[in-house]
Amino acid sequence: MIIAQPHEPAEDVMALVSVHDCPVLVAMLDTPSEALRFIHVSPPNAALEIVDELPRNTRTRALFEQSEARGMLAFRVRYWKHSAIANAVPVFTPESRHPMAVSHG
Repeated sequence: MIIAQPHEPAEDVMALVSVHDCPVLVAMLDTPSEALRFIHVSPPNAALEIVDELPRNTRTRALFEQSEARGMLAFRVRYWKHSAIANAVPVFTPESRHPMAVSHG
């Protein structure tokens, strides 16, 4: 698992993904909502269609938003020869923010 900041460059986060050479879960605590968001990122794969590189100023939040809007996003950063896939993990939103009652009996 990699923990990213919303305004961190997506390229920097994907550099950490490259180190693992396996699928990685990327987590981000979104501000100001404080929602914990996740994307599951595959390593770059020669079997995938090569897509255009993300713009170099793309922030992590934008990568999350794009993958959430599409459900699954093929993308590539400038130092990757092949594309990778980002799958959005649905955000869990509890119906109530009240603490759960615990029964002792």
